[in-house]
Amino acid sequence: MQRSHLKHLAAAFALCLPLMAFGAERLVVDIAVKGMTCPFCAYGLEKNLGKASEVDHASASLKGQNVRIVLKPGAQADLDRYKQLIHDAGFTPGEAKVSKEEAK
Repeated sequence: MQRSHLKHLAAAFALCLPLMAFGAERLVVDIAVKGMTCPFCAYGLEKNLGKASEVDHASASLKGQNVRIVLKPGAQADLDRYKQLIHDAGFTPGEAKVSKEEAK
């Protein structure tokens, strides 16, 4: 009887987990990027940054010469890591800024 009760409790928790993240704050990292010259550059940079487990999504702006990295709720920003990923992709990272936004 005890095991059945634990299974139900675990299932209820798993179903509620996405709701608990709703409305939670998450970090957004904006980093200036030098060297992006085409849409393929921006796309490749987004894919490279998106491989980091804490990244929800990344969007590179060719016009703005920057990248916006939105982290998963509760994740912490690792600026050195993101700058290294940008450098490894063949670009030059610049100034970085971390801000908070409410998760949607």
